[in-house]
Amino acid sequence: MTKALTATPKPVIFLIAAFLCPTEFSLYLDGLRIPPHRLALLILMPIALARLTMQRNLKIRGYDFAFIAFSIWTVAVFMHHQGQSDGLVYGGSLALDGLGAYLVARTWIRDAAQFHAVLRTMSYAIIAAAVIALPETLFGQTFTHDALAAITGYVHPTAVETRLGLTRAYGTFDHPIHYGTFCATLLAQFWYASTSVRQKRKRAALLIGATLLGLSSAPILCLALQTAMLIWERLTRGIPNRTALTLSVLVGLYIGASLVMTRSPINLIATGMTLDSWTGYYRLQIWENGLNNVYANPWLGIGLNDWERPWWMVSPTVDAFWLVVAMREGIPGIAMLVLGVALIMRAVVTRGLRHSDIETRRLARGWIMSMIALALIGCTVHFWNVLYAFFFFFIGLAGWIADPVRVRAAARQSRKRAQRETRMPYPIVPVPTAGLPQPA
Repeated sequence: MTKALTATPKPVIFLIAAFLCPTEFSLYLDGLRIPPHRLALLILMPIALARLTMQRNLKIRGYDFAFIAFSIWTVAVFMHHQGQSDGLVYGGSLALDGLGAYLVARTWIRDAAQFHAVLRTMSYAIIAAAVIALPETLFGQTFTHDALAAITGYVHPTAVETRLGLTRAYGTFDHPIHYGTFCATLLAQFWYASTSVRQKRKRAALLIGATLLGLSSAPILCLALQTAMLIWERLTRGIPNRTALTLSVLVGLYIGASLVMTRSPINLIATGMTLDSWTGYYRLQIWENGLNNVYANPWLGIGLNDWERPWWMVSPTVDAFWLVVAMREGIPGIAMLVLGVALIMRAVVTRGLRHSDIETRRLARGWIMSMIALALIGCTVHFWNVLYAFFFFFIGLAGWIADPVRVRAAARQSRKRAQRETRMPYPIVPVPTAGLPQPA
């Protein structure tokens, strides 16, 4: 008999569907533009907060406090720089995207069965995103945004860029990099969640094919990083202290390469492992000059003000999520965010990789690998709008591993259920009297 599949929690389906909605579907309210994913989070976040504080099978952990503190700091910093009204709108939007998406995943996904269901839904979402993006890559036109601009009147800034003779697809996303990152992030997670070799290969082919439609270096590097970690895990299985040993080897290789090369290894990777070497070099310059801005404004950052850079760096864009947070919100802001990520990763290692259940260990390993790749990609990609929310949503996916349903709470619920059944009145069954002596 086939085991019934667990359904994905409806709020999670609602949010994933909102991730795929183009920005042209935004709601305009009193001069504010509310994108579809933010509208979904306006509805879901209050419920998620209530679940976090009121449900007995959820415990507020240190990483929850860190993400909440980061969100409060975000609002406060932008109110300081941009004024109360504008700062509240911008900072509040970031807090809603980040904390809201995190809490939706954190509070509605509470066991392995629900986690598998969410991964199935994500695979359908990636298929849908790829189907929409494929014609753009092949025919050289941003069909989705162009068509919706004609219908809604809102023109989202796009550009037809070609690489390797193909066009970089936007699909329903704000940028080809965002589309590619959305598709590439879950490779390791899907690999360890799959139950057969055939399913592993099928899902890997789906993610690789979908990611390549964006023709972006960072998402392709995200796939490569996860593939390398998967191979590393397989080859080093059974070796004691393999993580420490691997880190020592990497540090040794870096030092050795630095001694014999005319360029730093980071410079070589940035300019030699991208589809456009100029893009890699420019991102190095962004980091160098961006860090100077962080050092000059360490406590409160610069908010949305323009950053100091050489005259030839015309664009104000900073293609680095972690750097943008540090520049705009100061060192306290980036410290709170990094602390939250570090604490939840530590909890996944402690309660997931060391769990007695092999399935939980595999799912935890997949999440850690995907999280490492996504965090590293954040060094060369800025997460904004949908991708910003997706980043925190992915962090929240590990909540059921880091904060498992407590055994005592489950046992207590079982005892209460048994007591209720014991207190239920027994049905009155008539006793047959035929053949029994009757009273005089």
